[in-house]
Amino acid sequence: MPYCWLRDGMPLHYIEAGEGRPVVMIHALMYSARYFWKPQIGPLSKGCKVIALDMRGHGESGKPSGKYSIEGLADDLKEFLESRKLDGAVLVGVALGGLVILNYLQRYGSAGVAAISIVDMTPRLVSAPGWEHPTFGNFPPEHAAGFGAGVRADRSGLKGFIATGFAKPPAEADLEEMFAESYLVPTDAVADLCDDMVKQDVRGYLPRIPVPTLYMYATKHNKILPTPVGRWMREQTPGSQLVEFEESGHNLTLEEPDKFNRSLLDFVKALG
Repeated sequence: MPYCWLRDGMPLHYIEAGEGRPVVMIHALMYSARYFWKPQIGPLSKGCKVIALDMRGHGESGKPSGKYSIEGLADDLKEFLESRKLDGAVLVGVALGGLVILNYLQRYGSAGVAAISIVDMTPRLVSAPGWEHPTFGNFPPEHAAGFGAGVRADRSGLKGFIATGFAKPPAEADLEEMFAESYLVPTDAVADLCDDMVKQDVRGYLPRIPVPTLYMYATKHNKILPTPVGRWMREQTPGSQLVEFEESGHNLTLEEPDKFNRSLLDFVKALG
């Protein structure tokens, strides 16, 4: 079982499969790489080297006490990329994973990174004057400010959030499995990251992304991001591409895995 031992002594677990250009996959909040990328690892490994990380606090990686933050996760990503001496990597991130990638690029630059793919992420989760693409279509600051505290007080509410991420309601057994999987992440870590996510605003960075960018977004069945934020993102990032998923909710990697895998492999192959 492969681990990268970080400088603070924490083990960062990852899954590696395939050969070719490295594609580093960063999951969404509350999931392990093994579970989140199950429909992707096998098919993608036929066309590239898949490296799926368990972020700090998730899956089989270490779960140290202390505060969790997007900046800290980006620091871990930097250490991982340096330790593996990866060059020409494609970074792929869903929701929280996308915020981690953009934080990494802003602070450390794009050395060793050939391209990125951002999946179903809004650059500002919280409502603001003139901002048309917050989470849920409307996420008032006063609600956002208490979100992490709500998770700490009663985590069970996240089960409904998970269900809302699908175009069609999942079977109860599948929903229970996903919710149980989410408990691999300590409640304080989930709450810390929720608190940090609602503070993010990376809208101003999008025009300055220095590498080829693929956006992948669910559209008409997306209850988490119900506005055309993917089209807005593409407009902000010169030369970027957008693939839309019309049969999915927020969990497009699970609901349209074949289209996701094909779109990502096409993007990676086009890099040469």
